[in-house]
Amino acid sequence: MKISNVALLLFTGFTAGAVTGLLMAPDEGSKTRKKWLKKAKKYKKNIEDTASEYKDKATDFRENVEGVVHDVKKRFS
Repeated sequence: MKISNVALLLFTGFTAGAVTGLLMAPDEGSKTRKKWLKKAKKYKKNIEDTASEYKDKATDFRENVEGVVHDVKKRFS
């Protein structure tokens, strides 16, 4: 199958899915956008919290490694 045929099929599928989604939407556009915005803010907060948690873990790990390196240098110098 040629790449142009695959691209056409993907585009057609995407378009059909989007149209079906719009026609089957349970709420009007403004309500749907508000719901999506609320969910997006929630996900953003979760991502920020997770990133902060991993940053703290990475900082703790780095400090532990630095301590071990310092101890090893001290023993062998």
